[in-house]
Amino acid sequence: MSSLPADAVSAAARFVLLRDLPLLVVDLEPPADDDTTPPMLRDGLFRALTERGMVVLPRFYGTDLPRGANVGLTIERDVLRLEDDAETTLLRIPREAVERPWLDRAIALKGTMLCVGPALGVNADQDAHELCDVLDIAATAGRVAGAIVGVAEPRIGLPLLF
Repeated sequence: MSSLPADAVSAAARFVLLRDLPLLVVDLEPPADDDTTPPMLRDGLFRALTERGMVVLPRFYGTDLPRGANVGLTIERDVLRLEDDAETTLLRIPREAVERPWLDRAIALKGTMLCVGPALGVNADQDAHELCDVLDIAATAGRVAGAIVGVAEPRIGLPLLF
């Protein structure tokens, strides 16, 4: 399994339930020296995700997130890993940052809505409606990629002894 460098991306993650459906929003810290290049053309996580099938959204409201992106979340004991189909770890999120209702629902559905963008302005004080408003505004500016992605929690069993 390969991995991006530890300093490849700085991000904040928000986990919310929208009408009992899990949504993960990743707010990427934009590069300080390049605010004029569109996110899709920059090197970094946003570009890596669009290259793996996440779609730049024209809007958030009224848009059906596509399926089939070659990325997903793997839930481990201490961390959630966003990884691609080659098992390259793109982002690590501490598991303690995830609220139990979101985690239970994502595991039950084996998936989540995922939206990623640079400098979204997401913060912990926003309710779900305010968060969606922020996503919609950023999406109209071409700064949000989204998809429905799989969520897996590998189970390690004890070996059978005969």
